[in-house]
Amino acid sequence: MQDLKLDAPATDEVQVDSRTLEAIDQGARGADEGRTVSIEEARKLIPKWISKFASQTRR
Repeated sequence: MQDLKLDAPATDEVQVDSRTLEAIDQGARGADEGRTVSIEEARKLIPKWISKFASQTRR
C-alpha cells in the first residue's frame, strides 16, 4: 500500500469507532489482495461516492 500524508502526525492517538475500524481493515485486506483501481479511476468514482453518501439521511 502507498503511504499517504495525513494531517495528524502518526504519533497522535485517534479515536475510531468499531464500524470505521472494520471498514479500514476491509479496505486494507482488499488492497493486499490486489483489489485496487488506478488513481484516474478513483478520481472518477469519488463524485459518485460523495453524492451517494450526501443523499443519505442520518438516523
